[in-house]
Amino acid sequence: MTAARAAAGSALFTALFFVPATAALHAQSSDSDAAGVPAPPTVVTVSARAMPLDESSASVTVLTRNDIESSHARTAAELLRTAPFLQFAQPGGPGGMASITIRGGKPSYVMVLIDGIPVNDITTLLGGSFDFSTLPLDNVERVEIVRGPLSAVYGSDAMAGVINFISRRSAGARSLEVEVEAGSFAERQARVSGTGGWKALAYSAAGSYLASGDQVEKDGYSNAAASFHGSAAVGKNANLDLLFRYLNDERTGFPAGSGGPEFALLRQPLTDHAEQVVAGAGLKGEIRHWWIYSIDVDRVYRHESNATPAVLDRVPPSFRSLPASTDHTDFGRSHLGASTTFLPLPNLSATIAAGVREESGNASGFLAGTIPSAYAISRTSLLANAQVQYSGHRLTVLVGLGFDKSTRYGEVTSPWMGASWRVNESGLRVKANWAKGFKLPSFYALADPNVGNPSLRPERSRSWDAGVEQKFGKSGLAASATYFHTSYDNEVIFSAATFKLGNLTAARMQGTELALNYAPSPRMNVGVDFLYTGWMLRNSVDPLRNVPHATGGIHASWTIAPKILLRADTAVVSRRYDYEIPVPNQTTVGGYTDINFSAEYQATGSLAVYGRIDNALNSGFHEYIGFPNPGIAVRIGVRYQVSGTH
Repeated sequence: MTAARAAAGSALFTALFFVPATAALHAQSSDSDAAGVPAPPTVVTVSARAMPLDESSASVTVLTRNDIESSHARTAAELLRTAPFLQFAQPGGPGGMASITIRGGKPSYVMVLIDGIPVNDITTLLGGSFDFSTLPLDNVERVEIVRGPLSAVYGSDAMAGVINFISRRSAGARSLEVEVEAGSFAERQARVSGTGGWKALAYSAAGSYLASGDQVEKDGYSNAAASFHGSAAVGKNANLDLLFRYLNDERTGFPAGSGGPEFALLRQPLTDHAEQVVAGAGLKGEIRHWWIYSIDVDRVYRHESNATPAVLDRVPPSFRSLPASTDHTDFGRSHLGASTTFLPLPNLSATIAAGVREESGNASGFLAGTIPSAYAISRTSLLANAQVQYSGHRLTVLVGLGFDKSTRYGEVTSPWMGASWRVNESGLRVKANWAKGFKLPSFYALADPNVGNPSLRPERSRSWDAGVEQKFGKSGLAASATYFHTSYDNEVIFSAATFKLGNLTAARMQGTELALNYAPSPRMNVGVDFLYTGWMLRNSVDPLRNVPHATGGIHASWTIAPKILLRADTAVVSRRYDYEIPVPNQTTVGGYTDINFSAEYQATGSLAVYGRIDNALNSGFHEYIGFPNPGIAVRIGVRYQVSGTH
């Protein structure tokens, strides 16, 4: 039995002793009310108390369960590829490492949460970047995407934004859903999910298996997952939430920097296998109607084994080539915390939260088969934050302050202020935010014996944004515009002079987010979004790589008949800078349009047939030099659902 499987077996026991202070994430959410009328989305990621999306000062995108189901996306990568205002990159096909940047920040600046539990792995050479291709959408109710620093709430790593995957909630009604799917490149998927109740416990659960053969060349992958969420009333005024997720991902492909299937000089692919367990429990209760408390506990464990071949710049190779490597990493994060919220007035709340976070990581492996690359490191962080939230008739104000004290780095404070003001009854709203964020050096950056640097300082950000939103009466038309400005300091990059990582650069990002949405009826919706990002790097002669200046999208859904739903999502991306070792003179890539279609026919009350076409124009675009998209891909699936009673 591997260490990861042993951890999976003991994770529920371990979860009873470790926890994060994220009580607000246990709030219920739904896409419609009892009458079937769409309800205004709520946001639970931004502050200690859930608030309507329309009142939040933060820049937030909410993808509901309806969005997830109608898109027929299988993984987080497929769903977020066309999401508004995200900069997405993935080498080759759907199994490649999928990363996201927010407002030009590095992928490692985006904190990824599952029900409020951070799941970024800071042990691997990715420095905390999350691979969205490894996360299936089983049992996911909604996704909240916050653009802008949230270190005041979540501490380190939430420096550019947060993406929170919130599990499906059950009211106790029994249901069972079985889904099978097949498609291009020998793709196949099977999924089983359901909801139900047992005594006081209402639960949702799911399990899935997804696999594909080679899409371009030597890039097959598979993914297996299981998830559970439960909620039970404990006494008169308290509720207990339980969470468990297990992920198992295997893939092959050409390594980063190799030039991919088109330019790699060695035709040997890398192999990667990762297992991850996320487990948690949270107790939330009411002492008085004006006094709410929460106690939360979680544990994250991840094991990864990776074998990467050498990346050659020529034959025979020069010093610019990268040696082959083998790595086995284990990462664990435990968090214990509690919070209390006071409601002195109906529209005023104050929250105080505190906790402790324990992180540990170890790695073993070799470079070029002979040079050891092993290390072991741990870190303890004391976390605290305070928030005051006012929600009046037209004005919402949120003021927060985070305090973090970590081994070796002392104290860091992260302030945040935001305000949203509805100017008039016609639907005009203005909002603004100012915040600071930070990221502690990853374990790999600190401790790797070959390139690590124990003297690294935390990376920091300062950000502000201002925007305006306008709804045009009952026409179904809404528009928004937001300007953002972010400065990053002490950014960690590799120094060729010292052959070590160092705090060598600073960057400034600024840009504009524009959106227009038109919903002439409940059966039709059309949205258009556009993002422009400008950047300037200091202390660097290299450009900002893998961040396009301009991205945009068109999204449309149409229920053309009671049983037929059509959906289309389009992403338009400008060229971006890239660097691949075998082709140093080729510096830019991309400039493409990606269109995905999906359709569903509800044949009976229980049986539905659906299909999805990815890259419908069969465009041969590249997101990295030498890594072509596999082209048009077609999938067809069948879903059978049985609903019962309590």
